[in-house]
Amino acid sequence: MGLTAVFDKVCLTLAWASGAIAAFVMTVTFVGVVMRYVFRDPLMGGFEMIEIGMGLMVFTALPLMVRRRGNIAVTVLSDRFPPGLARATTTLSNLVGAALTGFIAWRVWLQGERLLTYGEVTMELRVPRGLIAQGMASLLAIAALAFLLCAVEAIRRSKTDPAGATS
Repeated sequence: MGLTAVFDKVCLTLAWASGAIAAFVMTVTFVGVVMRYVFRDPLMGGFEMIEIGMGLMVFTALPLMVRRRGNIAVTVLSDRFPPGLARATTTLSNLVGAALTGFIAWRVWLQGERLLTYGEVTMELRVPRGLIAQGMASLLAIAALAFLLCAVEAIRRSKTDPAGATS
């Protein structure tokens, strides 16, 4: 099994984790509403669990979305590009996506370090905010790798099929 296939399996596993997190968030929401309105006792930390879960849900789904090219694309002009230019713009956009996502991952990681240094924790559950930020930064780094892999694949397609199909 090649590295690309292993990476794609990691991305798929993260997407499944995103689904599990979504189920967890829905369950916490349901339990919180029932406890609040039926038992007049809110679920302790429910808001924080939902808040953290929503962030993790987005970032765990991002790498697979990138690999499957599920991001939004405005194709008003690019549909009319010749195949060579289309491949070049696809490669360039993936490289820009990798650079931006990698930069954001780096900055979020540094923010996580700062939060850990200050000992910042969530109010009720006492979860270290820095660990949450660094977890999200790690997931962003995986998404940056996914963009980079898509760029490499676009370059390879242009070398193996110089006159042919676009992605």
